[in-house]
Amino acid sequence: DGELPETERAPLRGHLQSCPDCGPEAAALERLRDDIRRSAPVHRAPEALRSQIRFALRREAAASTRPVAPAWLAYAASILLAVAVGSGGTFVLLGDRQTDTMAGEIIDSHLRSLLEAHLTDVASSDQHTVKPWFAGRTDLSPPAVDLRTEGFPLVGGRLDLIAGKPVPALVYKRREHVINLFVLPASPADHGETVTRRGYNLRHWDEGDLGFWAVTDAAPSELADFERLFRAATGG
Repeated sequence: DGELPETERAPLRGHLQSCPDCGPEAAALERLRDDIRRSAPVHRAPEALRSQIRFALRREAAASTRPVAPAWLAYAASILLAVAVGSGGTFVLLGDRQTDTMAGEIIDSHLRSLLEAHLTDVASSDQHTVKPWFAGRTDLSPPAVDLRTEGFPLVGGRLDLIAGKPVPALVYKRREHVINLFVLPASPADHGETVTRRGYNLRHWDEGDLGFWAVTDAAPSELADFERLFRAATGG
């Protein structure tokens, strides 16, 4: 079956060429293998199953790359939190930490989608195709508006993993730049300004009970335009 390492193949090939019994037997087995391959039916996995497998692989990749905070860092954070509570700075401290943590998760997922060359589970610019695809796969229902006429075409969507939970990711383009728009529950993290982390630009805003995190390597001004146009199209 071709599974032997190369160091073991050469002696075996020599034996099969010289042995009057093993050589014909091996040739017969190869013919049988080829016949089975030609005649056996080939079944393509359903798209739903393929999406589940891709999502499971993304979840495994996220778990393997997520850094584990050392014990001393957790201890130091607890001290800082206690000090902040005593000084009335609780919300500022939690907001900054939450924003930084979420920004890291968002960028990691953005990079995985680019490196795996798998931007979408459902490829379509039709909101009536993309939005229903998420039904039953996540509790969140994203407004999948197409902004093609404004220069930000909708490419499709996929199921991604943020903070260990499945969330919708809408995929847009700005010329050759990819914009991943992650949809999460609304949160008290920082809003309204473009922040740059590891060379990528992010914006966060809330609409009702949904929180939107957009990430791209396009210019900050273009990301701000994207937010403005998206909110205008969704009434946010």
